Amino acid sequence: MSFAQFDKNLPEQSLYKNPKTGITTSYRIRKYSGTADHDPIVFLHGFNGNSRSWAFQFDFFADRTVIAINAPGFDRSDVIEGGMSAIAGEVAAAITALVTTPVVIVGHSMGGMLAQVLAVSHGDIICALVLSCTHTGNANAADVPLSAAVQQRLEQRSSMDDAAYGRLRVSAMLPGIAENEMFAFLADIAGEITYEGIRCGGLAMHYLDTRPLLPRITLPTCIITAANDTVVSPEKGAALEQGISSAKISVLQNVGHAPYCEDPKAFNSTISSFLVSLSGPGDLS
Repeated sequence: MSFAQFDKNLPEQSLYKNPKTGITTSYRIRKYSGTADHDPIVFLHGFNGNSRSWAFQFDFFADRTVIAINAPGFDRSDVIEGGMSAIAGEVAAAITALVTTPVVIVGHSMGGMLAQVLAVSHGDIICALVLSCTHTGNANAADVPLSAAVQQRLEQRSSMDDAAYGRLRVSAMLPGIAENEMFAFLADIAGEITYEGIRCGGLAMHYLDTRPLLPRITLPTCIITAANDTVVSPEKGAALEQGISSAKISVLQNVGHAPYCEDPKAFNSTISSFLVSLSGPGDLS
């Protein structure tokens, strides 16, 4: 099986240009045209991903509109200065241009940090929140330079071809993963990451500290953690869980930092069960 099979049902990429800022955001959307009245889902990818990362989710959530947004500097999205708050403003503008009802936000890792900011700054366009393998940001002061780890990524991106960089990133994200079709798919996605995307995302996470925001998140929230996650430490995850004390916590076994691809059945079922738990009688949101 070729990893191209994972891509076969993905919608083509589209572009939204914010008329107020001139910033372009790229995304994939599959609009639902049936009769079910389910909330749209917006997926926000991590530092090693892009909108292709959600191939299995596009397949599973066939009964609702699904949108996957590319972070600034990823795929064809413009780079944004101004950190996670500015990024949240552009993502919110894109969402409101694409759908007219509140959405479920599913944010993974870097996308989960963005989702936390969105939940506070644009909570009126969100009806529920899923935070996957994420934390509250790196909380560095404004005068602290970009971390050595991100600087190293930038150097590697400058010196490596796409294939070598993609393999390196997935091997670091999922230590010990077999080099099978799934590895090839994740590595191909990671190989598409640009220098500008690494810098933009790295800076946004470097200075972000969502801990003061968490008490203001009143949306129904599910936090998904992975038992074998070597990227988000238990200590980092604990601050998020403690800050949103009402959140439902789901721990996925036998997966690391990419559960959406490593075990999409468990990942998708966790999200689906959470959304069903929010529904009233006869309402399957």
